[in-house]
Amino acid sequence: MTHKLFAVGLSGMSLLAVSAIAVPVNAAQQFSCTGKMTNGWSYNAQFVDGRFTQITWNRSGQPPQVSTLTFNTTNSQGQPVYRGSFQGATAVTLVDLGQGNVRPGSQISVGVEEWGWSRGTCGVGSAGGGAADGLDELRQTTIGNEQWRNSMRAQGFIFDRTIEQTSTRAIERWVRTWDRSAVDVVIVNNRAVEVRKVP
Repeated sequence: MTHKLFAVGLSGMSLLAVSAIAVPVNAAQQFSCTGKMTNGWSYNAQFVDGRFTQITWNRSGQPPQVSTLTFNTTNSQGQPVYRGSFQGATAVTLVDLGQGNVRPGSQISVGVEEWGWSRGTCGVGSAGGGAADGLDELRQTTIGNEQWRNSMRAQGFIFDRTIEQTSTRAIERWVRTWDRSAVDVVIVNNRAVEVRKVP
């Protein structure tokens, strides 16, 4: 009986060791891959924990949109293919041209039904939204916008707490889990007037 338990324990340990070795080196890294479609929509695809999770879409004068991605298949070139939708209706496809080995300078190909295809380039994810846009893009989509809370949610932020509340203004802290970023939003008359990155 003792020998059987010991043998099972050893085989379990060897399985654990094999599993640990199989984890990709970049699984814990976060990358942001950005590009622009010919119709003016820019995109920011997030690579977190070894896979692409979502694309945030932005276009001047439009509220941000988010496409949640799911892994679909690996094509004949060994490139992972992810699928999602734009506004719940239009098909979105992301092809990881780096064959799962995403790193700064890697490229993706993003296709949207009726829009065509675009190449995007990856960089290390940063607090505020990614390599190419970040805090400036967040400010553009929230400041002066009556629907600024929807814009924050579309970019992956969730309300954390109220930092300050007076009769004339409020400051709310919003956080995003995938890149551990946090911002404080200054609100006057229910409109965002300033967005500050929290160090």
